[in-house]
Amino acid sequence: MSSVTSSTTSPLSAKTGMGGLVSGMDIDELVSSLTATSREKILKQEQNIQKYEWKQESYRTISKALKEFQTKYFDLLSKTNLRSPAFFKTVASTATSDAVSVSASASATAGTMVINSITQLATSQKITSKVPASQDLVGTAAVTDLTALETSLKGKSILMNLDGQARTITFDQDFFDSLPKLPEVADPEDFRSALQGKIDSAFGVSGDSDRVIEVGLSAGDNLSFTAAGSTLTLNGVGSDTTALDALGFTNGQSNKLRLSSTLQDLSLAAPLELASGTHQFKINGVEFSFSKDETLSAVINRINASDAGVTLSYSSITDKFTMTAKATGSGDRIVVSETNGNFLSALGLTGANSDTVEGKNAILTINGQEVIRTSNTINIDGIDLTLNKTTGVGDSPITVNTVSDTTQLMEPVKKFVEDYNTLIESLNKAVKETVYRDFPPLSDTQKEEMSEEQIKKWEEKARSGMLRGDSLVRGLASKLQESMAAITVNGVSLSTFGITSAGYNENGKLKLDEEKLQKALTANPQGFQDLFTAEKGLSNTLNGFISEAIKTNGPKGTRGYLTEMAGVSSTTSDTENSLADKIKASNEMIRKLQDRLEKEETRLWSRFTAMEKAIQQLNNQSSYISQFSGNAGY
Repeated sequence: MSSVTSSTTSPLSAKTGMGGLVSGMDIDELVSSLTATSREKILKQEQNIQKYEWKQESYRTISKALKEFQTKYFDLLSKTNLRSPAFFKTVASTATSDAVSVSASASATAGTMVINSITQLATSQKITSKVPASQDLVGTAAVTDLTALETSLKGKSILMNLDGQARTITFDQDFFDSLPKLPEVADPEDFRSALQGKIDSAFGVSGDSDRVIEVGLSAGDNLSFTAAGSTLTLNGVGSDTTALDALGFTNGQSNKLRLSSTLQDLSLAAPLELASGTHQFKINGVEFSFSKDETLSAVINRINASDAGVTLSYSSITDKFTMTAKATGSGDRIVVSETNGNFLSALGLTGANSDTVEGKNAILTINGQEVIRTSNTINIDGIDLTLNKTTGVGDSPITVNTVSDTTQLMEPVKKFVEDYNTLIESLNKAVKETVYRDFPPLSDTQKEEMSEEQIKKWEEKARSGMLRGDSLVRGLASKLQESMAAITVNGVSLSTFGITSAGYNENGKLKLDEEKLQKALTANPQGFQDLFTAEKGLSNTLNGFISEAIKTNGPKGTRGYLTEMAGVSSTTSDTENSLADKIKASNEMIRKLQDRLEKEETRLWSRFTAMEKAIQQLNNQSSYISQFSGNAGY
């Protein structure tokens, strides 16, 4: 809120000269009296600023009350949102088995439903790669020449990271001493076996049954590592990759894919083939295009966020990709085709390397009638059923009971009426509050002469009636009152449910007949819901009126009319509003008046100083003449 610019117009602000020392006149008082009109103008502007600020506070108090009411009863995230059908739920459903979850909507009627059996749950179509997607973790150097290996590996290490658990494997002298010494070419199995022992010791393996990393040999006598269900990554120690290089591995080589890798860097078992351009394919008619520089995670995220209706995922445990239809039920829920490149087939999602599991429909029997649905969530006569599991041959039928329970609406509706009455009372009080014209805002000088209690009592009256007769507030109150009385949906209004005017003297407040409300809710719960939730019902109408008044988003000139008038704290409208503009204008006027006052004082002081000097000169001359006359007598 803009602050008041206090006037500091002391009568000595422009004092320059002799202050009545010769004439004996009170020059300060004379200057102050002669500039009284200018001071009154400054005081008037200061009082205007104070009134503007008080008026701004009054508007903002009303805006805050409106916002709180709107947030509580019309915000989509509020539990008491009167625009949501969920608020008006007056029926409750229960089931005798956890095989199904039940929830009744406001349109459900009391009664009993019997689910004789749940034969089959709805499932989604799924395509999974048959074989692991990653390249095997195999080196490119044969381990046949022990002499050469000892030369290059002795004292060197590799870092093996297994699911975040890192261990350093060092090819020390003991390692090579354990190998049989042969004159020529050694058996690679000896090297493999010795390395297996090193790794088993490092990762705490006690036997073959709980071994997590298997060391193997490829057809070319190259080392290979497998870690079923785990992610294994090989790294050098620090910047030293000598050991990895000697064994034919690369720094960071892994048995699983990294989602952060770009498509061109993916170590897929079936390499990506792309002569030029981008990988292009379709999923359920939705076209996708990816460059080689995009990461695998970016590809997955874009597919999953698209309208293709599928979810693509990668499992580091199985090292396989799965594409699952978001919709359940039988039929072709996933239709894919590639137009450029082999991205989908390299992931094992097309052709012979893919395995498709067809989706199924839900099958159940309700009241002896077989029901087939594509989803496990179905609505029967206003009751939402969620199928959790199938039932067995010997299982008892599931009974779903639905009972009307309008009592749960009573307290929220009563609270709504109370809050509405409080809001209307605050609006009416603001426009009818008494104005005490004999109690203007106090000046700083006046406050210095009063006690804190006196100042408090004075300002209570001075602040009173800031919005008396205000057309904006009065107009809003009228709109709210008229809506509560006049809106009708499908032949019902608030009065149908025992909510009527509290009388002329109550200025638009409502009263509630609880007995009539209870009976009407029981007889017509849907009508009560529609009265509030219909497009032109009470909730949308009231919410619209409040938004027209207090909306804060958008540029100046497009916000709510109360916001345009007084602004809202902590928003851009705080300083962009009509009252803020008036405060700025008054502050500017005060600066001009103060400058004018200072010049006026300077001019007066100059004249009085000249007068003092003239009087002093006359006094000097008189003294001289008197002295001359006295000497002539001798």
